[in-house]
Formats: sequence, structure tokens, C-alpha cells
Amino acid sequence: MKRTALSTLCLILILTAQSYAQSQISAAMPETKESSRFDAEWRLRLAGSDVHDERSQSKVVDIRTDIKAKYLLSRSLQLDIQPSLRLQSGQTQSVDGADRAENKIILNQAAAHYLPFSALRLSAGALNQRHMHTNLLVDGIAFPAARLEALMKAGLTKTSLSVESAIPTSTSLSTNTKELEKTPSLNTAALKFQMQAAQNLFWKSSVGYFMYNNLPSAVAQQSNLLGNEVEKLSEAQYAFMYKYEGIEAATEFEFPVFSLFDFRAGGEYLQNTKAPSDQNTATRYFAAGEFHFGKNTDLVIEGSYFSIAPEAAVAYFNAGGFETNRVGYSAESYLSFKKEGFNIGVKYTDSEVMFNRDPQSREKTLMIKLETFYANI
Repeated sequence: MKRTALSTLCLILILTAQSYAQSQISAAMPETKESSRFDAEWRLRLAGSDVHDERSQSKVVDIRTDIKAKYLLSRSLQLDIQPSLRLQSGQTQSVDGADRAENKIILNQAAAHYLPFSALRLSAGALNQRHMHTNLLVDGIAFPAARLEALMKAGLTKTSLSVESAIPTSTSLSTNTKELEKTPSLNTAALKFQMQAAQNLFWKSSVGYFMYNNLPSAVAQQSNLLGNEVEKLSEAQYAFMYKYEGIEAATEFEFPVFSLFDFRAGGEYLQNTKAPSDQNTATRYFAAGEFHFGKNTDLVIEGSYFSIAPEAAVAYFNAGGFETNRVGYSAESYLSFKKEGFNIGVKYTDSEVMFNRDPQSREKTLMIKLETFYANI
């Protein structure tokens, strides 16, 4: 009798919990038809770059195909896969053999997102770090990670509080660790705010705290060529001089000045609190104007200034955009053809070293690029 009563009570609790979960899921995500569970889009990018410094030079043609594919497994669980196919051809001459042309498949993201209800999202997999970090700290690459986000929306504003634990890796998802080395980690907490009244009228800001742990010798060795100061323990062992832990912040806004011109500006700030004050800070400021020539064509002109001290970031993980021990500027202009669905433009970057070090020298980069808009597959 007791067993029957206990079984009945358990069944009631299970059915109640299931009913509650289903009601939360229904509130979190709208009813989805079978035909709309899968959504995929792609774009094509073509770029030619000419890079010169005192020790190396390269002329490379880069062709990339980016894909974003999403599949709704249920009303609360979504798969998010974003691979890129990169084909490169050209000539590269450098002392350390870096920046050579390379063909590869890059995984920008491969994640599962779970929304038990509208105010909470859990994500796990290879998560793109641009969601949590500024351009100064990490490139837009994927790290194996788990993320928890609390979401709130009120009128025109969106706010989120996120925490993430990641394993910093290369683009091939390798940790670069050797025997007896501990698994590296990157732990982050971030608060984001966005107010958007229209596509060309918005303000968004973020602030976060980051902490690297157990960075391997191979990462230290490569970072030494890219701006960080490291200690050589032996012929094959290297270690960073300082720990990388600190704060980062970013803000960006855009508004229409008049009907044919929009203005956009912003900035980023990064500080490694574990390094000396004269070597631990990075900043970036940018401003852009968007001119509308009718409904079909836009001209965008953008300029930026950046200053990245030697120990502000781990150079191995931000080298795709900046490296460390660099100060410089970039100027970019492109035409956007909305009806045809592509952008074409040119970008110039001049990057000088802050402190003289043998592996680095002044670098000038000229890039011409063509990029299509994302289109449904």
C-alpha cells in the first residue's frame, strides 16, 4: 500500500514538473513548423593583401566561404554550426615562417543553445569568443566553452549578464599543451546593455572581467614573437612573465545626422591588472560615416586608432587583428550595393612597435576586399 501511494505521488510530481517545463518552453519560444526548423545562409569573401615590414613581406589572395546553419531540435534546444572554408594562395617571406598561405576549414562556432525559459540561455560547444570579448583581447575564434546568460528585455533595451568558462585553443581547437602541462582556461564574466530604436539609431556597451590560467609553453613561445615578454626556462620551455587577468569594456553608438548621412563611433578598453602599469593597457577608438546615395548604394568611410601595450593581452590569441606592443591606425572605405548584395572596398593599416624588440618592426598592410551579403541556402 505504501509503495502504491509512493509511486502515485512520484507520478504526480513528474507530470507536474513536465507540465511546468512545457509551459515555460512555450513562453520562451513560439510555435515552430517542421519546415522552419532548419535555417542556413552563406556568404563569399575575396581579399588580396600586401603586408610589409623590415623582416618579412607577403602577398596573399584569400578566398573564404562562410556558412551559418541553425537547426531547432525542440522549442528550447537549438544547434548552431558556423564553419568557414579558407583557400589562400600567394608568396610569403618571413624569418619565423609565420603568416604563410594556408588552406584550412575553420570552425567559427559549433554550439548547442538551451533556453528553458525566455530569461535564461545555456550554451555549450565551440563558442565564438567575439560574443564575450573585445577585439583587443581575443580574435573572433571559437574556444571549447560553456556559457550561462541571464537575459532581460524592456522596451527598446536589452540587458544580459553572462559567465563563461573556456579552454583557449588555436583555430584547429588544439590546446598546444605538452606532457604534464595543465589544461589552460579562460574564465569570464560580462555585463551587456543595448538600446536600439532603429537600424541606424542605437547605443550598446559592455564591461567584463577575464582571467587566463595555465597557459602552455607553446603559447608563450609564439606570443614572444608577437609582442609579449616571456621567460625562457630551457631550450624547449617558455613561460609568461606575468599573469593575464583584468577588465575590458566597449561602447558603440550610431545615429542619423540627416537623411543621407549616418554617424557611428565607439571605443574599446583593456587592462591586465597583473602587469606593470606602463605595459598593461590597450585602447582603440574609431569613427565612421555612412553616406546614402539613393536606396541602393552606400559609401562608408571609417578611421581608427589603437594602442596595445606589450602585456595587455595574450598576443597568440589576438594576433589576427592587432598583436601586442603595437600602436597605429587604420583607414577603411567601401561601397555597399544593397540590391546586388555585396560590398567592395580597401583598407590600410600602419602599425608601429611601442618598445623595440627583435621579433617585431613597423608593419604596413594594404587590403582590397569583396564581400557578399549573407544569402539563404
